[in-house]
This record gives sequence, structure tokens and C-alpha cells, in this order.
Amino acid sequence: MYADPRHRRIMGLFADILDYPAAGLAGKAGECAALLGAAAPDAVALLHGFRDFAEDTPIGKLEEVYSGFFDLNPICHPYVGYQLFGENYKRSRFLLGLKERYRAEAFHPGSASELPDRLSIVLRFVAHSAGGESTRDLVHEGLLPALERMTTQPESSDHDHDDHAEFDGDTGVERKQLDGHSHGEVLAGGFVLEMSADGEAREASEKRPHPYHQALEALRVALHETWCV
Repeated sequence: MYADPRHRRIMGLFADILDYPAAGLAGKAGECAALLGAAAPDAVALLHGFRDFAEDTPIGKLEEVYSGFFDLNPICHPYVGYQLFGENYKRSRFLLGLKERYRAEAFHPGSASELPDRLSIVLRFVAHSAGGESTRDLVHEGLLPALERMTTQPESSDHDHDDHAEFDGDTGVERKQLDGHSHGEVLAGGFVLEMSADGEAREASEKRPHPYHQALEALRVALHETWCV
């Protein structure tokens, strides 16, 4: 299954969608949705939401949204090993294991300065891989648990978001987060990104899911529906 060209293309498209924004992002989200089709309708709906956002948003603003969601929000830090282990020796062993797998399949991550467990790189490796037990394990024991952490809903009903933001902060805030020194602590405070074109806050009635949360959730659902059957 992991060597299926369609599935590999889907993984490659998700890698582009969840990497730093580049031209053609909306088209890639649309193609990914079309390839998933009836096999994962919930993922398709989420991708359509992300596609609509990407179509209507200038590339400069997309870059701001991406950085705010992934780089400034530790809950959604886009590194698989960090999500699984935090900053400790287990993550270091995981990174070494990834490098060995990449070498074994002649996969070149691209930037030598980027860590091998970055989500987009792991997805590109799965798209590149010929398949087999090790790739299956990476998806089931690495990607899926990391995505579960990144998309977990808030644990408490009294979580306090800014009342004036376009997005509802649905990024998995206020849950147990592996962050090394504060391993297992509950992070307080939400992450809300204001997306008003004129820099002013929107009313609460205009809130909508964060587009990159939609993309992450679409990937998680797609993996469950098409790779775990």
C-alpha cells in the first residue's frame, strides 16, 4: 500500500501543504482533496477549507500565518520527534534512526540545516519510500501519534481565548505537552492569530477554524482512513 503511486503523491502534497508556504498552495490542496476523494470525505472537506483560505490570502500573509501557527506555538511545533519525546535523549535517538532510514533509501531531505524529523521532511520520505515494515512503523508509531498531539482539542471547558479574533484558536492548546523540562505539564494560555486585513480585531461571531489546524487534521484523518485499513 505504501508504494501505491496515488498514496505517495498524496503524502508529497501534504508535505508541500505543511511546509513553508510557496506559490500554488491552493492548487496542491485541491489536487490532494481530489486524490483522496470518497476514501476520506472528512479529510476532503478540511482540505477544501484550507484551499479556500489559501486562494484568498496573499503569499506574504500566508507566511505570517504559517510562522505564527507552527513556529510561535509550541503545541504545534512541526517536528515529529519533539511531539513524541520532547527535548531529550530519546528524540536524539529518533533523529539518528531517521537519518539511517533516509540513507538506506537514498532519500535526501534537502536542507542540511533542517532537522530530519520536521513534519514536511518525514512526509516527503514516506512519499519517496518503497514501502515496507519500517515505513509502516514510521507512519503508525511516529506520524500518527505526533499528529494526535498537534490536533488534540482543549481539555478544559474554561479555556480562555481572545474574544476578538477571526480564528478560534483550535490548535490543541491546554493539554499535556512534551516540552523537555516541563515534561507532561499543562500549558496555560491559548494561541489565537488575528487575521483581520486592516489589523483590527473581528467579532467572536466571525471565528473560524485555523486553516493550518484544518490541514493537520486532514492529514491525520487521511492516514487513518487510507493507510490504516
